[in-house]
Amino acid sequence: MKRMIRMLCVADEIDLLVYSPSIRERFGEADLVLSAGDLPDEYLEYIASMLNRPVISVAGNHDAPDDPVSTVRFSPRRFGIRPERTHFRIKTESGVSILGIPGCIRYNNGGNQFTDAGMTWKLLKLVPLLLLRRLLYGRAVDVVLAHAPPRGIHDGGDQAHKGFSAFLWLMRIARPAYFVHGHVHLYDAQELREQRFGDTVVVNVYGHRVLTLEKEYRNAP
Repeated sequence: MKRMIRMLCVADEIDLLVYSPSIRERFGEADLVLSAGDLPDEYLEYIASMLNRPVISVAGNHDAPDDPVSTVRFSPRRFGIRPERTHFRIKTESGVSILGIPGCIRYNNGGNQFTDAGMTWKLLKLVPLLLLRRLLYGRAVDVVLAHAPPRGIHDGGDQAHKGFSAFLWLMRIARPAYFVHGHVHLYDAQELREQRFGDTVVVNVYGHRVLTLEKEYRNAP
C-alpha cells in the first residue's frame, strides 16, 4: 500500500510565508521538514513546534561547524521540539531515508567548507553502505539533503557558489528521488528550481519548497 509524504523544505532565508501565524494553514499537511542550511536555530525550532513535525537539517557554510561526535547542534528546547542535524549520515524519519551532506566548496577557509577532493573522499567512504541499500531497496536513499548544489546544476559562476563534482556520481550510485540543496539564492520567481539528473530531481529550495514523495507502507528504505 502506498501513501504520499509531503516534505516542507527550507534554506538560506527566513521565509515570511513560513515564519507566520498562518504556518499551520499553509503547511499543516507536511509530514516532515528538511532544512538545507544557513538558517537560525530559532526559525527551525519555530517550524518544528508550530507544525509538530520532525525537522532534519544540514549545516550551511554560515552555520556553526558540526560537532564530530554529536549530530545535534541546536539550542535547548525553547519550543519543546529540537530539530536534528545530520552530518554525512543516513537518517530515516517519517518513512523517508535522508543522507545529509553539510557545507559548500572551499572559498575562504571558513567553517563547513570542503575542497572537491575532500568531499569526494568523504562520500567514497559511504559507497559500500549506499550500494548495499540500493541492492535491498532499489535506491540507497530517498533524499540527498545537501547545502551546496552539484557541479553544473544550479551552481554559480563564482568560486563560493560552485557545486561539487562528487555529487554527480553520488546521484548515479544512490539514485535518490530528490537531491535537495540551497546555497544559491534565487531572486527571480522565473529562475529554474528543478532539474532532472538521471533518476533524480535536483531542487533548489531557497526560501521554501514543498515536495511530495510516494512511499510504500512496508519495506521502505
